[in-house]
Amino acid sequence: MLPITKHISAATLALTLLGVGQQSLAQDKFILQGQWDKKVNNKAVVLRYKDQNGKERQDTLALKKGRLNYQGTTAYGNRAYISFIPTAKGQPAINDYQQFYLEKGKYTIQGDTSMATAQIKGTQAQSDHLQYEEMVGKPHKVYQKLAREFMDARSKKDSTGMADIQKKIAPVYQEIESQLDAFIFGHPDSWVALDAVNDNKTMVIDPVVFDPYYKALSPRVLASYTGQLLTQKYDKAKQLSIGKSMDFTLPDQHGNPFSLSSLKGKYVLVDFWASWCVPCRAENPHLLKAYNKLKDRGFDIVGISLDDTKENWLHAVKADGMPWIQVGDLKGFKSEIAVRYGITAIPQNVLVDRQGVIIAKNLRGEKVDEEIEKLIK
Repeated sequence: MLPITKHISAATLALTLLGVGQQSLAQDKFILQGQWDKKVNNKAVVLRYKDQNGKERQDTLALKKGRLNYQGTTAYGNRAYISFIPTAKGQPAINDYQQFYLEKGKYTIQGDTSMATAQIKGTQAQSDHLQYEEMVGKPHKVYQKLAREFMDARSKKDSTGMADIQKKIAPVYQEIESQLDAFIFGHPDSWVALDAVNDNKTMVIDPVVFDPYYKALSPRVLASYTGQLLTQKYDKAKQLSIGKSMDFTLPDQHGNPFSLSSLKGKYVLVDFWASWCVPCRAENPHLLKAYNKLKDRGFDIVGISLDDTKENWLHAVKADGMPWIQVGDLKGFKSEIAVRYGITAIPQNVLVDRQGVIIAKNLRGEKVDEEIEKLIK
């Protein structure tokens, strides 16, 4: 694993570079030159990519004697998709496409009658993409195969088969993570590495864990549209770091405003959950055990529902027997508090001390009561 790149201030520098980059976006021209068998003349090429403004764009391109010549303008390096579609009437729709990385430069596409199997060569971003697919794609295909086998075994209620497959999945998953990290830290200036971090490391951002990945990325890639979004996600997640103060006001299940600060003087577990979230519901019996055990020792729980239907929310509260305070604005992940703290996946929770300062995060499992008890003074 290569050493992590040091930044004076990655976010600030990235945004500074963005101002320079925006002036040159019109120069980010790309050229696609393709050659296929002449039999593909009854097909058209559809290209989906980000234009110079970072907006999704779809172009339909004509072929002449199996040849494609096309020029366009994009911004930064971005994931693009190129596909064949039939043009003759009565032809069935096909799923013949390929993902590649588009940036400033010239590309050559060579194929027979299929887009999925065509060779796309050209820029550094595309070379990085092919390397990433070689490193991470291979074990991921094995993982997907085992996942399908697991689901099949579960449908047959084959517990022995499920257990055997789980044993096989664990090392494959570890291999995926290892190769993913090797690629990210080995390609800090790559658009592909930026997407790999954004896609795989941001579901739940713990700044202690995430910071090395963020700092590994170069100011150039952080200046892009995806880089800016990644910085925004990280800045929001930092607000839930250990040592940060937390407060909010949301309507409770009766419609009355509730503020976390009203519980100052208590240790409070703030739990983000929803009625539809199976892992969240599975944690509720453990939280109930902790609540009953510690409620007389200055401990409380506040559940923040990310439901969008009050009936479902309150039905789950009753069904799971949750006696603690419940709040929510019925906006799902568009809830003001979810947006503020960058909550895009649940369950998540934080434990705040008597002064409202976060002292622990994501406490779960059968022994959560023991974990909380150790933290309460």
